[in-house]
Amino acid sequence: MSPPELVLYDLARVPPTRCWSFNPWKTRLILNYKRIPYKTHFLEMPDIAAHHTALGIPPNAPGSSALLAIPYTVPMIRIPAANNPDTNPTSPSPSTKNQDKYIMDSALIAQSLETLYPSPPLKLNTPQQHVIETLWPRIMRIIGPAILPSIASFLTPSTRDYFIPTREAAFGIKLSDYEHPAAKESAWKEVEPLLVELAAVLNKAEGPFVLGPEVSYADFVLVSIMVFLERSCAGSVRRFEDVDEGFGRLWRACEGWMEKDD
Repeated sequence: MSPPELVLYDLARVPPTRCWSFNPWKTRLILNYKRIPYKTHFLEMPDIAAHHTALGIPPNAPGSSALLAIPYTVPMIRIPAANNPDTNPTSPSPSTKNQDKYIMDSALIAQSLETLYPSPPLKLNTPQQHVIETLWPRIMRIIGPAILPSIASFLTPSTRDYFIPTREAAFGIKLSDYEHPAAKESAWKEVEPLLVELAAVLNKAEGPFVLGPEVSYADFVLVSIMVFLERSCAGSVRRFEDVDEGFGRLWRACEGWMEKDD
């Protein structure tokens, strides 16, 4: 009998739209890179808090989200008890015996997966990763309003009804003001200097990865940005490549780890 699979919790969407959300993609890329067997459990946005609370998951620390103060989020993973090193089969305590482990927050998940599955290795917390993570909220504040209408179009009705008012409040906008194609073009033009800054991080080494020949979590953060934008606004990867061809090299180098997304 095969061992129980790890479970990745991601956001529900309407097929044929593929998985799109930025933070879950960071975890998904690690799982695919390390060839860790897993299955995906899709959650509606308004159901996430109740789902996680029922499992006893503590909320995110205040201020842990770059744009939104959300106590319960995806990705979350469930590590089966058989794979959980914190499970001590000789312990008399029910809190540590035969218990699955749940981890929320992509950064904590990355650290846990690297500990549990050290091969192949994935370098975490590099200076390059920090720069990319610092640039991303600035990029999203500019490009976000322009892509929110297209995101809303492929969400399930339940999630869409939650998504629109919460994102309008977060960005201080009305989505209807950004439905015209000119809004997207204006946003892409405004965000281009930040893409140039991202390219500078990518091009410090000779590629195709941020650290040169060695893949790292910084690559997966950057590729997750590109996947999110491409699936929210088709043609986004081409726009990145128009800024710097290094983005295309990185995308192609990581394509094999983007194939499994279900």
